[in-house]
Amino acid sequence: MNRLVTLLVVFLLTAQVTVAVSATPDISTLTDAGQTDELGAPMVLWTKLNDGSILTVTDEGNVSKNILSNNGTLSIQWSVLLDVEANKARIDGAQELVTVAHQTGVVVIQMTTQSVYRNLSTPDPVNDAVYDQEGYLWLMYSAGKRRADRYDAAGFTGISSTTVQAGISAFEILHDGRIAIASYDKKIYVHAADGTLTNTLTEPTAIVSTLFSVDNTTMLAGTTGGTAYKYSTESWSVATQSLGHTKQTSHLTYANGYYIVGAKQGKVTFLDETNFSVVENFEASGEIVGLSMAFNGPFYAAGNTLTSTKITYFDLDSDGDLVNDRNDAFPNDATQNADTDGDGYGDNPNGNQPDAFPKDETQWEDIDGDGYGDNVAGNNPDVFPNNPDQWSDADGDGYGDNSNGQDGDVFPSESSQWSDTDRDGYGDNPDGFKPDACPTVNAFSTADRYGCPDSDLDGYSNPDDNWTVEDGADALPSNPTQWLDGDGDGFGDAADGEEPDACPWEFGTSRNAVSVDVNATGGYVAVPSFGCEDADGDGWVDRTESPLMDIDPDEHFDGDGDGVGSNEDYDDSRPFIQTEQDHCLNDKNDTSEACLGWNNPAYQAYLKTLDEGELVLGFFAWNTSLQDAPQGDTPLNVDDEVLSQVVTVGLVAFIGLTAVILVAASVIKKRKLATTSKEYGGINPALSSNASKEALEGRGGLSAAGGIIADASWDDDVAQLNFEENESDGFADMDLKSAEGVENTVSMAYEEESMEAIAGLPSPAQSTEVEEESPAQAMPAEAPPLPEGGLPDGWTMDQWRWYGHEWLAKYGKN
Repeated sequence: MNRLVTLLVVFLLTAQVTVAVSATPDISTLTDAGQTDELGAPMVLWTKLNDGSILTVTDEGNVSKNILSNNGTLSIQWSVLLDVEANKARIDGAQELVTVAHQTGVVVIQMTTQSVYRNLSTPDPVNDAVYDQEGYLWLMYSAGKRRADRYDAAGFTGISSTTVQAGISAFEILHDGRIAIASYDKKIYVHAADGTLTNTLTEPTAIVSTLFSVDNTTMLAGTTGGTAYKYSTESWSVATQSLGHTKQTSHLTYANGYYIVGAKQGKVTFLDETNFSVVENFEASGEIVGLSMAFNGPFYAAGNTLTSTKITYFDLDSDGDLVNDRNDAFPNDATQNADTDGDGYGDNPNGNQPDAFPKDETQWEDIDGDGYGDNVAGNNPDVFPNNPDQWSDADGDGYGDNSNGQDGDVFPSESSQWSDTDRDGYGDNPDGFKPDACPTVNAFSTADRYGCPDSDLDGYSNPDDNWTVEDGADALPSNPTQWLDGDGDGFGDAADGEEPDACPWEFGTSRNAVSVDVNATGGYVAVPSFGCEDADGDGWVDRTESPLMDIDPDEHFDGDGDGVGSNEDYDDSRPFIQTEQDHCLNDKNDTSEACLGWNNPAYQAYLKTLDEGELVLGFFAWNTSLQDAPQGDTPLNVDDEVLSQVVTVGLVAFIGLTAVILVAASVIKKRKLATTSKEYGGINPALSSNASKEALEGRGGLSAAGGIIADASWDDDVAQLNFEENESDGFADMDLKSAEGVENTVSMAYEEESMEAIAGLPSPAQSTEVEEESPAQAMPAEAPPLPEGGLPDGWTMDQWRWYGHEWLAKYGKN
């Protein structure tokens, strides 16, 4: 009962509105005003409500009530998100309930509460759902069931339409409660409210895609082929009208005395209510799903695309300039229709009161035609109104900002500069900002002076006759990472640049430094070190080279400290092995050809007989030649007696000289170590360069080295070396003149002898006797007087007895 009352009130209100606007508006002057909005999804419902708002339902079941603004855009008032695959949506006659038919049922939304009023689930997709005048809900199944079922509050009532075998293409509830079902067989089946089939309409010649109940007596039908049918629901008489196109009908409605047919591809057709003829055709966008028409004719059309809904507006054109009044700034002036800046002057330069500056409301006239307005109070006024090349002077220097025009300013933002002869960006005025030091040369230095050549592009200019390195020019003009060279050695002072000077305080030519590394193959690694002192010019920093190597341009490292550099030293890890000969004579197990030759006196004697340039036989070749020679002779005709003498003398001289060198080196090292130990408290200078200074200053030990650890360091007496030749020279058992001849020399054997015997020195036992016979120097009985501060740091009393007088002589007065 309440529902019937509501419907009656709505009907009466509608009738009043219809009477109030009974005059049919003239739509002949309507023109396309363009798209006003685009919604982010296709719509299954877009309709105007009685209060002027727009109800929309998207294909995802998003139900929204919207306000349509004057500029044609929608703003949402409220929304209910259903998240369903919607097929169609309807609103009942009371505009209270919205039905959303979807793939798994129907959802009903109540407008006043903005909430779900009812939710029905079905096994088949529901293609449409409509409330009839009695409040029953009809569910239409296009496929599957191919019928319409009636539901009440409790559920399915058991009442259905007949099954349409060809499938359902359109569905509508008539005003009197009857049901119209269009089929793919091009027929329309009319049923009574109880589902009984009463009429079959066969007039359509194409599939009916849309049905619309206009009122109690009229029903419209639109087909897929661009034809509209107007049926009398009382007699079922029909009027047919071609729409002038073949597009499928997608929307039917009635407004202001017009039947309006919307179709795909934006087609909109207005039909006369009386004679059902075409009045006007319009074209919007997409598949038309809804229209909203104003009482005086302008209307909005909503059209679906695959991903959105576009809103197009059609408006009147009062002055007939083909621009509708909505978009015409001068609706009564056919020569002007736009005023972009709103200054009252039209954008059409050929119309009445044209605007020379249609986008600037402060300017509209430009006498010299330079594009800048003559209104001094407006934007960007022309400072040079009689100079078409100039119009502004930002820095106020009297030169126009257009640098390419007459009296142009190359530096429009800098009042102290205006010309730039060489066009390098630095001004010619020497008293101005960043003056060009080379005004006739296009160059780009910036650090020491502006606008001069900078070959390496590091910002520092190249030196010239008028600007030297002392003035700030680039000391290294070809190196972009360096520009200062304080010592003038060609290596830059920037530590992060290329080849940085490791010794910027001194002139140097080094490129590498020696860094001892016991794990390296040669005992050291090369560390890049540019610009340090390198007196011998070998490229290595002198202070990092081994002792004596800093004066030898061919050497820089001496790993074994024997005075022979690693480049020349045969074995730089053993001090007594400097040459191949040293190695071979000390390693009897080396049976290489070279060592066999060095250990064979006869082969060495052979080598001495050769003249310069004469062919030299290797040891193996020489030995083979001996075996192939006749008995008693050699292929080289060396006399046996002469050969024996040469070999004997040579061996004796070599062994004696080697022993002398080794013994002398040992004695010198021992004396040096003893002197260092006594003077610096046992500090090894190689470990600490500060040890000697610490000891003499009374700070011994601070360098973490020092202290005497052996009494032998205090023994200044070394037994006198005996260089006299023993009666036994080590060759007593050798008979170089044996009857077997020279060839016996190949297999000679030597007994192992001690170094002392070879060198003519006493044996260890004899040395002990000598030491006992040589009395050691006695320690002084009394120590020198101690300084006021007591015994110096790091000294022992024994050290003080021996050397205290030296400390007092050096530091006692201080």
